[in-house]
Amino acid sequence: MCGSDDSFEDFVADSQMPTSSVRRTRETEESEVACSQRPDAAHDTMVEDLDDDVKPVRDEVDDVIKILVATDIHCGYGENKPNIHMDAVNTFEEVLQIATEQKVDMVLLGGDLYHENNPSRECQHRVTQLLRKYCLNENPISLEFLSDASVNFNQSVFDHVNYYDQNLNVGLPIFTIHGNHDDLSGKGLTALDLLHEAGLVNLFGKHESIQEFLISPILLRKGETRLALYGLGSQRDDRLVRAFKDENITFLRPNAGAEDWFNLFVLHQNRPRRAMHRSTGNYLPESLIPQFFDLLVWGHEHECKPDPQYVAASEAVGDGFYILQPGSTVATSLTPEEALQKNVFLIKIKGRKFASKPIPLQTVRPMICDELLLDKIPPGCRPATKLDRPRNRDGRYIDEMAIEAKLNEMISRAKAKRGPRQPELPLIRLKVIYDGEWLNITPANAKRIGLRYENTVANAVDMVTIKKNISSEARARRQRGQQNNELADELGHVSAANLQTMINDYFTHQPLDDQMTVLKPFGIGKALDQYSEIEEGGTAASANRNFDNCLLAQIGVVRNTLKKMPLPPIESLSDMESFRDLIEKDLFELKKADCERPVTAPEGEEDDDDERQFYMPQRAQRFDEQEEEDDDEPMNSDDEPVSTSSAKPTRGRGRGSRGGATTRGRKAAKAPTRAQIDSDDDGFVVLDDSDSPPPPARATRGRGRAKPTTTTRKRDMSFF
Repeated sequence: MCGSDDSFEDFVADSQMPTSSVRRTRETEESEVACSQRPDAAHDTMVEDLDDDVKPVRDEVDDVIKILVATDIHCGYGENKPNIHMDAVNTFEEVLQIATEQKVDMVLLGGDLYHENNPSRECQHRVTQLLRKYCLNENPISLEFLSDASVNFNQSVFDHVNYYDQNLNVGLPIFTIHGNHDDLSGKGLTALDLLHEAGLVNLFGKHESIQEFLISPILLRKGETRLALYGLGSQRDDRLVRAFKDENITFLRPNAGAEDWFNLFVLHQNRPRRAMHRSTGNYLPESLIPQFFDLLVWGHEHECKPDPQYVAASEAVGDGFYILQPGSTVATSLTPEEALQKNVFLIKIKGRKFASKPIPLQTVRPMICDELLLDKIPPGCRPATKLDRPRNRDGRYIDEMAIEAKLNEMISRAKAKRGPRQPELPLIRLKVIYDGEWLNITPANAKRIGLRYENTVANAVDMVTIKKNISSEARARRQRGQQNNELADELGHVSAANLQTMINDYFTHQPLDDQMTVLKPFGIGKALDQYSEIEEGGTAASANRNFDNCLLAQIGVVRNTLKKMPLPPIESLSDMESFRDLIEKDLFELKKADCERPVTAPEGEEDDDDERQFYMPQRAQRFDEQEEEDDDEPMNSDDEPVSTSSAKPTRGRGRGSRGGATTRGRKAAKAPTRAQIDSDDDGFVVLDDSDSPPPPARATRGRGRAKPTTTTRKRDMSFF
């Protein structure tokens, strides 16, 4: 750890230099600075340790606040997978055991206690058992709660912290914010709200408004040490960045003696830049965070960084704060970052000084990640034809022998470093790269190799991934193909998570005739965003189903609207043709009005909450029919139908407000090419030998059709 060597007696008499609370406006590319730019030892807020071993006299309360910090517990992860279904819950129990052994004053969680925003009943049952077992006891609590609990916990009907409840006997307080996995859903509730109302945790940092954020701290005191605890639950990074830049986020500070409080901020956001094609970068720059904070606990990032990192607010020495990134307590993806040592952190605070100590977790399943490059075929083993695979004299495949030898070596390493409390079966991830002389050889079957280790590793099915390095000839052919494809020129090779902005920008600048009518560009991009779940451990089949559901939901809105509109008299085929022409003319005018509608958000910063991006614009009626309330089923930002009781009507009935589509005269979004789908950012072609996903269910025609009246007949929708 990079810190001062001063003992507690040396610095306790020194006062902390006041820091400015003005929000920084200067953005820096490299916000992490060397230790030489930190404050001098007398004024640094971080020290090696706080000497709290001296017991207070009689019943005097000591001044050191001890906090156990953990983030991204992900209880419920892999609960339907063999071998790993209890990993997250077992590690969460170890976290609570460490808190009990260290006799901390409180536990601070940085979000994602649950892996799902709607966890299973079994998962909630296990978590509730652990919280009741370790949090409800006779241990005394020395933390005074000084702030207004009705403001800090405004989502609850109970206006006090849980250890002030006379009906509960809380001995271990837990304070937590919500993450992106246990985010708000439905009526604005999370799975953590249930635990808060039961008095097992204290949920704070929850905000109902997404336009303006007013963050009021939890004020705690122990002896002479005062702690101002700020929290902000997971928000969309783009929205949060705009709130900072537009000064729509406010941090309240105590009126008296503001510089005597230790300011701790816990949040759950992307820390590194995640999107190169978005103006906001899909992350929260550290330069936007106010500089009056002493310590930030950064959740959501699963890589554990054992030492707090100093971030300079300006070129002035000592003008900055520390960031602690605890990382997750369980591996949810097979990556080298997740294979690092998992820790929780013991934070000691006295006055304006703090010390941080990582505590390694002993129950985390061991994981080894490595790569194997196959580029040369041994002499005498070259196949006679391209369909053959290289074999040795015993008839065994050369590549499979090399893969198995590497796997055995990785398994041996995992067993050698396994601790006594760690699970027996390790997690293994071997990335096999075919290059050079192996490029034209049919690769090995990854799943078949993995099943040979079914009783040796915990993840036999996805233990091996096989990729082919793209040859120079194939790369040149793909570049030539992109030159002949305007869509490929515009979109390029980007990840699924960035396609929202790319697709929207492409169609926005197209001529009017090439604009889409039923499907909106932003809706298509959001549907393609479902494939980004594969990078977070999802399956291709699930992504395909989610993609189909997103598109079908958008089509269903227009289809239901058309079904409920009155049908003019049709007596002959010519009437039907005239009716078709009218619809096509209306669709063109609707599309024109949609293109001429001004864009309120800056380019590349569209808001997912703007439902107008998914529907047809409003139009005045052209017939003298009576306006009625619209019965459409609008979609929310997640492309799911929501109740019409709270939805604002978007248009009246009548032919002029129709937002449908015909089988002719409509442009559809062009699907990504095979090379775009099966290539990653490193220039590899991903070879997926998994089973093909089932075809999406076909929608039933005629659902939700309006009942006929005496003056209106049902329409024949076959031509749509």
